Amino acid sequence: MNTKSFNDVLGREIKRVREEKGITQEELASRMNVNAQNISSYERGERCPSLFWMNRLYEALEIDPAKFTDDLYKRLNESPISAVNVTKINPASEI
Repeated sequence: MNTKSFNDVLGREIKRVREEKGITQEELASRMNVNAQNISSYERGERCPSLFWMNRLYEALEIDPAKFTDDLYKRLNESPISAVNVTKINPASEI
């Protein structure tokens, strides 16, 4: 999976959660203290938020980072744009 594909899936997941919560892009941007254009570019897959901004996103959407990441992982594996599925690493199997 290339970066653009990942950004597309991440953006769709951000949008899905935002809409599920009934929050506009403008409101989310205000909660994160960013411009609404940033939110729009994340949701369109044009940009990927840094870890700092992902943390702000989790707080602004009042979501559990682990659940979001798990849901994102599932969406990545379901994505038709994914040429190669993401493989979950099992640390115990590497011993």
